[in-house]
Amino acid sequence: MSFLEIFTVFASGVTIFALIVGVFSVYNGRGTRRTIAGLNRDTQTETQRLIRQMHEDMLAGLRETRELIARESQATRELIARESEATRELITREVAATRQLIQESQVATREILLRITEILARIDERVR
Repeated sequence: MSFLEIFTVFASGVTIFALIVGVFSVYNGRGTRRTIAGLNRDTQTETQRLIRQMHEDMLAGLRETRELIARESQATRELIARESEATRELITREVAATRQLIQESQVATREILLRITEILARIDERVR
C-alpha cells in the first residue's frame, strides 16, 4: 500500500468519523435544547405555583394575625374593664375607711378639746 492509499483510507475514516460526530452533535444539540426548554417550562410552572401558594399562605397568616389581634384586643379591653372596676371598688372602700377615720378623729379631738376646756376652767376657778 502506498502512502496515498493509506492517506485516502485514513482521510475516509476521519471523514466518516467527523460525519458521525457532526450528525450526532446536531441531534444531541436539538435534544439538549428540547430538554432545557422543557426544564425551563417546568421551572416556570413550579415557580408560579410556589408564588401562588406563598401568596395564599401569606393571606391566611394575615387573617390569623388579624383574628389573634382582635381576640387579644378584646381580652385586653375586658381585663382593663375588670381592673378598672376593682380599682373603683378599692377606692370606694378606702374613701369610706378614710371618712370613718376622719369622723373618729374628729370625735376624739372634740373629747380632747372638751377635757382641755374643763381643765382650763378648773385652773381658772383656782386662780380667781
